[in-house]
Amino acid sequence: MFTLRMQWKVGLAALMAMAALVVPGPVVAEAPDGSIAAARAQPLGSTVTVVGVATSFTGAFFPNDNGFAIQEKKVGIYILDSLDADVEVGQVVRVTGTLTNSFGQVLSVAPTSIEVLGEENVPPPHPVKTAEVSEETEGRLVRIMGTIVSDIEDDLPFGFKFAVDDGTGPTFVFVNAGTGIDVSGLEQGQRVVIQGFSAQFLDEYEVDPVFPEDIRILPVP
Repeated sequence: MFTLRMQWKVGLAALMAMAALVVPGPVVAEAPDGSIAAARAQPLGSTVTVVGVATSFTGAFFPNDNGFAIQEKKVGIYILDSLDADVEVGQVVRVTGTLTNSFGQVLSVAPTSIEVLGEENVPPPHPVKTAEVSEETEGRLVRIMGTIVSDIEDDLPFGFKFAVDDGTGPTFVFVNAGTGIDVSGLEQGQRVVIQGFSAQFLDEYEVDPVFPEDIRILPVP
């Protein structure tokens, strides 16, 4: 896993360096309201403008990555870089950039401009079964409840990984080091409620919590 995450970082750096050189097909995907849903329907390489409320803060998800996630109603997307903006959860931002998809990671925007428009309530996480964390939920906040069915895998410097299953099939939880979340109290067999960003890394779907309170251990019945 360490090697794969490191390869992703190298690939991301190359992607950001080349973003300005992408020659899109029929480009502009901007709907009148900067719709994320409209942007997600465009081909990779398109220039898009999206508006949404930040559901993670700058640099939460990967070391040395200054990206963040945004969501508009039930649809979200990841912004690969903050362009030095200190984006906070709850801020409404307008982002223009190139639509990309690197190493199977959640569909993303490599930004050329970011503007903070104000603040808004963060959309509530959508409750889903563990087996339902998939392409259908990718990019939005979700909440799962189940049992930890694996060891807590140390994947530092990137973070920690474990699997949760509610009986419908397991999904992974990845606790990124940038969040500062302490996983020392977690262990296999615990029942947990976890909310976070519905993401993808290579061929694996995962839930990425943002704050310590996004992981809650349930009492033993």
